[in-house]
Amino acid sequence: MLQPERVVSDLRMSGSLWDAGPGLIGLRGPVLGLLRDIERELEALARRETIEEWRTPPGVSFETLERAQYFASFPQWLSSASHLSGDESVLREIATSHAPGAAARKAASIPETVLPPAVCYHTYAALAGAVVDAPAVMSAQAVCWRHEGGRLAALERGWAFTMREIVCLGSEGDVRELLQRSISRTESLARELGLDTKLEAANDPFFAPTARGRAALQQIKGLKQELVLRFPDGRPLAIASFNDHETFFGDAFSISLARGGPASSGCAAFGLERWLLAVLVTHGTEPANWPSPAAWSGAEAR
Repeated sequence: MLQPERVVSDLRMSGSLWDAGPGLIGLRGPVLGLLRDIERELEALARRETIEEWRTPPGVSFETLERAQYFASFPQWLSSASHLSGDESVLREIATSHAPGAAARKAASIPETVLPPAVCYHTYAALAGAVVDAPAVMSAQAVCWRHEGGRLAALERGWAFTMREIVCLGSEGDVRELLQRSISRTESLARELGLDTKLEAANDPFFAPTARGRAALQQIKGLKQELVLRFPDGRPLAIASFNDHETFFGDAFSISLARGGPASSGCAAFGLERWLLAVLVTHGTEPANWPSPAAWSGAEAR
């Protein structure tokens, strides 16, 4: 097994990976083909659970994240989107500046929307106030944004990265059954790819003292599990997470069960670039050594 730094260095040298900024990368060539093969497998895995595919918006409102108590939970990751003023004098100043990029940065407006840190927030916002009379299960893939400062690392911890999620709203039993099925199917896919992974209990890095108690509850009650691959130096790489939110989001977004009471929710989440990195550290950067998609049994068969 290779260290991730070696993999990323090799990809940069070959031109298969390039950097647009901290935590922002591009891919091309065979390695992009491998990522797309993985992407198709994860989509097929999701389709075994639901045909309800969503295309989520590229931004999420501050109000949605406030309702989800995001600002007490993970404000350290927040990224937002702003735009330039329509004021003609401001635009003229930028256009004629000797350093227009810096001038535009200074003139950017106060952000009006947030770049989504996860897919599932869109689900709760879209279903706010709904009554669930049967398990509501959806899946979506989108670019998500989490700024982790000095921890940013290509493929491993991107500022922007691709996430596939399966989200379930229903009874407590509905959520637990979906998570168990997702765990089994994901472990099977990891084995097909030759990945040496282990399911481990985990907790989220809640920020505010008022939210940190939730991390302890996650550990005690086993509400968060991750499928982890470990690099040669022992560092963990979580390539999938399985999260039982209990009734937290049902309460926050007034999503209720037909028989009464708030709906439970849970999600299975997959970081595509991390899956790619897991395959590359395991099998190397030479395409001839990669597992062939033709040899994978495919999520549709599971």
